[in-house]
Amino acid sequence: MARRETALQAAQGQLRDLIGSEFRTGDKLPNERELADRLAVSRATVREVLGQLAAEGVLTRTWGVGTFVSEPAERVPVSIGDVTALRDRITASGHRPALQDAAVSRAECPDDCAKILGLDVGSPVWRVDRLFAVDGVAAAWIRDHLPLRVGERELDPSGLVSIDLDMFEFLAGATGMPVRRAEIEFAAVLADEAAVERLKVPIGHPLVSATQIGYNAEGLALFHGHITVRTDVLTLRITRGA
Repeated sequence: MARRETALQAAQGQLRDLIGSEFRTGDKLPNERELADRLAVSRATVREVLGQLAAEGVLTRTWGVGTFVSEPAERVPVSIGDVTALRDRITASGHRPALQDAAVSRAECPDDCAKILGLDVGSPVWRVDRLFAVDGVAAAWIRDHLPLRVGERELDPSGLVSIDLDMFEFLAGATGMPVRRAEIEFAAVLADEAAVERLKVPIGHPLVSATQIGYNAEGLALFHGHITVRTDVLTLRITRGA
């Protein structure tokens, strides 16, 4: 399975390079057999890659007519250089954010966040799953874990199922300790079955995965989260200044 995904990724990269070097918006691509010969892959591989690029909006396929290069889709630039709600960053870019799905539940603390939150592996935590859309298109899947209590205050994150309440706003009100610093670590990944279900992309679709930790002014970790982003919809932008 991993070998096939690697082959598909390589073929997709070859086809992207071919489109970028030889074709313009509106041009018709050669048929599958010709593309297979040029890329030295099977027609089945070409067909799957064409389907992936069509799902991304790079190509438009019309049955009985052919495959054409699409107008480049506008990507929403989202700044992550400050501690601001994703909802507000999307709105500031002139686009419409929405929660397509959201759920809050108790779960066992995963290995990767137990140490960060100062908890034992498997101890109970809150899990918050949210699927953000931009202009109606699923764009970012966020899964956060946070402790059941901070100090003497018990947390109730049930309000996070509404887009009107963001994680940063919730923690500031619930703990009295605003998130003053967020650390984010990025990785390029290919869509697995969970991402396919959530983000409605084909298996192997290129995504960006990020791990985010939010700290208060004293350096106490208030939440630990994983973010999976469709970069054909959102562009993550970091601005640094001196």
